[in-house]
Amino acid sequence: MNYSKLLQAILDIAEEMLVCGAEVERVEDSIERMCGAYGCTRTNAFIITSNIQVTFEDPNGDIITQIRRIVRNDVNFDRLDYLNDLSRHICAEKPELPKLIEKYEEVMNRKQLPRWVEYLGAIMVASGFTVFFGGNLIDGAYAAVLAVVITFVNKFLSRYEKNAMAMVFIASIAAGFTAVLPSALGMFIHIDKVMIGGIMLLIPGIAMTNSIRDMLTGDIGTGLLRLANSLLLAAAIACGFALPLILTGGAAL
Repeated sequence: MNYSKLLQAILDIAEEMLVCGAEVERVEDSIERMCGAYGCTRTNAFIITSNIQVTFEDPNGDIITQIRRIVRNDVNFDRLDYLNDLSRHICAEKPELPKLIEKYEEVMNRKQLPRWVEYLGAIMVASGFTVFFGGNLIDGAYAAVLAVVITFVNKFLSRYEKNAMAMVFIASIAAGFTAVLPSALGMFIHIDKVMIGGIMLLIPGIAMTNSIRDMLTGDIGTGLLRLANSLLLAAAIACGFALPLILTGGAAL
């Protein structure tokens, strides 16, 4: 067994779990269990939102350390569920390294949901929250347009830009101008309600929830980092939606 390659494969799984939205405690526990399944002892895993560090002593007595820099964030609970199952399979069956890598690639290459499902989900969320917060059916219908714009811009930017703050800021500006467009065309809708529906697609709710959970489980550093990142993203969203209102004089509200 090449334990250096084994740790690399385990870090691949851990990285994708973190990217998909797993909390730090879950990922650290999975790393320790997978390493222990192959006879590695004195495993120490330290994780923050942008970094994974793991050290263990293999059965030959060698100390192996690897560090992984995390620069992505792509919440995907479907993939996370399969990665969790894979980590449990590894602990129970202890497959050979080529088989482990094969299973990991199977998870990563699973067919994703059709693109139209993502748009449909975004439309339902934006329209639903718009009506929930006091908008009428016309507001809800226009929030569906806003949802399509936000989803399209996010998908387009994700191919060229990895900075989450820049992405949400640009998406918020595009959504803000789309929201105030009816006023320029002489139409009447409740722009504030429509904007609320659109904002719900962008706010980092999972990251903020995980930050609180991390702090409650003792990972204060990671929790504070995630909380600070979430608040900065929220500020970028607010500025992005405010800019069109400022430029148009806020007449739509």
